[in-house]
Amino acid sequence: MTDVYAAWAAAHALQLFVALPLVAGAASLLFMRWHGRLSAGGRTALFAATALAAFGTFLALAVAVDSRGTIVAFDSALADALSMSMSTSMLWLLSWITYLGDRNLLTVFSVLMTLGLLWRGMWQLALFCAITTGLGGALNWLLKHTFERVRPEHDHGYAMASGWSFPSGHSSAAMAVYGTACYLMWRLAPPAWRMPCVAGMTALIVAIGLSRILLQVHFASDVVAGLAVSLGWLVLCVAACERLHMSGAAVQRVQ
Repeated sequence: MTDVYAAWAAAHALQLFVALPLVAGAASLLFMRWHGRLSAGGRTALFAATALAAFGTFLALAVAVDSRGTIVAFDSALADALSMSMSTSMLWLLSWITYLGDRNLLTVFSVLMTLGLLWRGMWQLALFCAITTGLGGALNWLLKHTFERVRPEHDHGYAMASGWSFPSGHSSAAMAVYGTACYLMWRLAPPAWRMPCVAGMTALIVAIGLSRILLQVHFASDVVAGLAVSLGWLVLCVAACERLHMSGAAVQRVQ
């Protein structure tokens, strides 16, 4: 059955590439609405549930990849099916989208965000940005060298990739950096901009992850694992930043 599912996904690659980012953007809107309506305890529970689900997903995929069972068989079948079905125009488009998850580009973006926050005197948010993005990248490096999974073969010439495959560095970095930008926009942007910006950024994160699969430089489980582990890390960092923010606000009210 893995071959059947893989063939279906490859045949509907364009539709999935459009639909899944839209679904992710809608899910981020729901999350924000729930978050805004909950009490402080409810928000803590929501953060905890999201982090547990994200880390649980990563661990399940890590075990599956290590055991080389059904997930690995699906990964290989999908990569093979995509290698025979992707058009050159689609590969060209994906090569531009995947660049938005490039490590060097995201490093520059992260540094600029941190410097901008320091310039405005927002030391707490600057520290949050540096820790979330910097340690998120270190975590991905550590996991890659722990699992040492070989990438799928790709020779179309529209994307170059080296190093280990699991979890996806582009997906992990996109979640860490653009996810950090989502939180900063939620805290600092004008209210009318918050929902559209966060939904659009969430859709971009998923689109970057999908581009890695469709370009055949990563297996599907690499991308899901990269998104999951960085989401868990991001949620922990956001929860800690929120707690410090509320504690600081409480101290100011007392004074």
